[in-house]
Amino acid sequence: MSKSFRPYPTALLNPCADPTFKILFTSSNDLSQAALTEFLCDILGKSVTEVTLQPNELSGEAYDDKQSEFDINCKIDGEYANIEIQGQNQYLAYGRRAEYHVAHLLNHYTPKGMEWDELPNVYQISVLNFIFDKETKSAFNLYQFQNDEHRKVGECMNIIFLELPKIADLPDDIEKLTTVEMWGKFFLYAHQKEKHEFISALCDNVRGIKMANDVLSYISEDEANWIRETRYWTHVSDTLSARKSAIKTGHEEGFKQGHEQGFEQGMAEGRNQGIQKGIQQGIQQGTNSAKKEIAKKLLESGAISVQQISETTGLSIEEIETLQ
Repeated sequence: MSKSFRPYPTALLNPCADPTFKILFTSSNDLSQAALTEFLCDILGKSVTEVTLQPNELSGEAYDDKQSEFDINCKIDGEYANIEIQGQNQYLAYGRRAEYHVAHLLNHYTPKGMEWDELPNVYQISVLNFIFDKETKSAFNLYQFQNDEHRKVGECMNIIFLELPKIADLPDDIEKLTTVEMWGKFFLYAHQKEKHEFISALCDNVRGIKMANDVLSYISEDEANWIRETRYWTHVSDTLSARKSAIKTGHEEGFKQGHEQGFEQGMAEGRNQGIQKGIQQGIQQGTNSAKKEIAKKLLESGAISVQQISETTGLSIEEIETLQ
């Protein structure tokens, strides 16, 4: 008998794994569809009666347009939503990615000739396994276009973030959690054997979570799903290792460039204090040419964002973008 990827007979898959999250809400059974509908009701804070899955890849208007590949794309009572599970804030640019996705949704589902007052509402819903907004303690946030006095524009483009690390910090007390926060606890704990009793309490309080947990139990019986999840976590581990290597490479290249320009002291500090601080100390007395060389190396390494490179080197974003 071949070895199973399932660690023990009653083990459940982890909803925070991208493939598991997708299968949980898009399996070809009525319970999965019902769980998705209940999740959307709770996240949007309104009644949702009809949910239809849509293609997950949206084409651009031109062949060289950036494409959108969604986790769960669906039509909800004449509106549209993309639901994502995201574990990393790559280049610290997830906000830009969410803006692009919600704009692409609106553009894609607005046919030629539609009157402006008939534009559909679109939602980019992201379950994040990282902290996006450090300025608020709230784990559940809605973002829309508005001015400095919080007056909204059209309200048809909506970005919703549920930040799981903030949920993890909340007490496991049903009476102190909102329905959306309970969903966050479910995503975090459903696969943990020691949290079984708490998950049962969540199921007793939120109908959609009970449905989702039943679907999770069902799909966890399929060995193919365990293989998919194992491959996903392996990919995540490899990506993190590659990123650490890129950061180290960027630091070493930054030190080398600093040394060649004759400002060894600042770069020597960079050996121990990390890429940004070390390079910053080194370039303070460097030439503009040296700064551009360092910025170019950092761009190639992918270790930090363009904004961070600008802050580190003192070059403008426009100057840095010409180096790409």
